[in-house]
Amino acid sequence: MDKRQTRAFEGFAAESGAELLRIATLLTPDPHTAEDVYQETLQRLAARWPRVDNPKAFCRRVMSNIVVDQIRARARRPRELRLYEAGERSDPRAGDPHGSVELWPALRTALDSLTVQQRTVLVLRYFDDRSEAETAKLLGISVGTVKSTASRSIAHLRAFPGLADLFTATDSML
Repeated sequence: MDKRQTRAFEGFAAESGAELLRIATLLTPDPHTAEDVYQETLQRLAARWPRVDNPKAFCRRVMSNIVVDQIRARARRPRELRLYEAGERSDPRAGDPHGSVELWPALRTALDSLTVQQRTVLVLRYFDDRSEAETAKLLGISVGTVKSTASRSIAHLRAFPGLADLFTATDSML
């Protein structure tokens, strides 16, 4: 890369870093793995920077692939005990930062109960605000699969014990 491309890459990383880290955090089972996924994604992007037309789409696809690869590798290894479970401490988009801290462990547990594809579809559709068509294109699946996966995933989350009260409280407010 020449200096101009290096500056463009550094600008992209600075501008989109928080958003990409948030996506990685939602796709992975713990924040440390999310940071690793984020870092590996930026490394892969840097290696291909001159040839990448849409860096954000490239990063989302790479993150999804890395997470799937890690889950497959983890399935081949013996299970490890989790000693510490940290959550996201602050969400700048949350209306009530204290409420988001209380909700985070329940949301993390609920997301962990989903399959990789269900989790990826929900993260891209609702947390990253992607359309059904964009999500389908990023994941290489049909729009119908995105719709049905999202629907089943949301139904699963609505029935999840830690989140059931949240949905009923929100539904009654409408």
